[in-house]
Amino acid sequence: MDSTLATLAPLASPFLGLAASGLNRADLPRILRDLPFGVAVVDLERRTLMLNAALERLTGFASDEAAGVPCRHILRGSFCQHQCPPLCCAKTGESPCRATSREGTLINRHRRKIHVRLTSVPVLDAEGAHVCTLEVIEDLTPLKELEARLTRTAGPGAIVGRCPAMEHLLRIMPAVAQSDAAVLLTGESGTGKDLLAEALHRASPRTRESFVRVNATPMPEALLDVELFGQAGGAEGEAPRPGKFQLAQNGTIYLSEIADMPLAQQGRLLRLLDEKAVTPAGGDRPMRLNVRVLAATARDPEGLVEAGLLREDLFHRLNAVRLHLPPVRERGEDVQFLLTHFLGVYTTKFRKQLLGFTQEALALLSAYDYPGNVRELRNMVEYAVMVCPGDMIGTEHLPPQVHFPASPRGEPEGGAPRGKHPHGKRGTA
Repeated sequence: MDSTLATLAPLASPFLGLAASGLNRADLPRILRDLPFGVAVVDLERRTLMLNAALERLTGFASDEAAGVPCRHILRGSFCQHQCPPLCCAKTGESPCRATSREGTLINRHRRKIHVRLTSVPVLDAEGAHVCTLEVIEDLTPLKELEARLTRTAGPGAIVGRCPAMEHLLRIMPAVAQSDAAVLLTGESGTGKDLLAEALHRASPRTRESFVRVNATPMPEALLDVELFGQAGGAEGEAPRPGKFQLAQNGTIYLSEIADMPLAQQGRLLRLLDEKAVTPAGGDRPMRLNVRVLAATARDPEGLVEAGLLREDLFHRLNAVRLHLPPVRERGEDVQFLLTHFLGVYTTKFRKQLLGFTQEALALLSAYDYPGNVRELRNMVEYAVMVCPGDMIGTEHLPPQVHFPASPRGEPEGGAPRGKHPHGKRGTA
């Protein structure tokens, strides 16, 4: 500790005025060492005086072995060559030293590249002379990982969002994907339920197996029964016909609108979830199934139960794990994020060099309510990128519904301000 105090003696002088409050020179290394972010103290020649505990963990170097070593050998980063602060701005006669901050990468002792924000804080004595510098290091790895996850632009089908509801959904998705539990996906039409179902399958251990989507379109119940659960072989050597559930064996089946399924088939689905087996039509022996079930509805499931369109026992079985996709009008700050995301997707697709939206176009798009949700927003951007001949998307490149939003009855609302909902309503996140 004595050697550390000696190296930090110049640093103590600016704090001498705090002696009355009980702070003394011996407190300084302890204060720096216990800070939750990395701190290095370097002298005027950029030699390392000490590292606090957080920076020891980040760099892999102990403070004792770093003492006296040029900081470029300890804080080996992308900012060392061109963004390193001058040795001593007081010597150059320039204006008083100021804190500077920049982002870059740091290579630690184990050759791991770490995204960091480095802030250099000059320490001046009572006369204003530069005595040393505090190099404050913030590890940005968690932030960069979150940004990478939220800004994936693999294509129009990426699940993206930054509002609290979407961040929560993206945060719990990996855990839900690893489970075999049935999941109920809710949200208005166009919010991305189909994409979410596919994303859950791709992130699950079943990703190498089949993903089977079922649209419960109106058809006679007997035919739907065969379509879903298969048919046993006939007495005259007719081959058995596998249903959608048999085709999804070991994989995932996605029922895109569960309430469109007749109540009789809903009952069979409930038994399948409980017994993990199904008896094909015309058969007498149950078939064991290993299928994960994802179900979705664009309507309020509790209202469907009250209306008798969804079995209450099936609803409670599915509702154990429920993921809700909010409409765009409730994702406030996500609108501009989604516009930027899809702009990148479609400029790549159409091989165009677009810089963005004009302020007027952005104002119209931000004020629009998007009754078709993310699907409508995506289609708008695709249209605008397709027809825009320049490098900026203007109001003239936007589809008509943005300029003349429809009333709730579908009639043009001529008296409403351009780009505004006819009742002036806008959602907030």
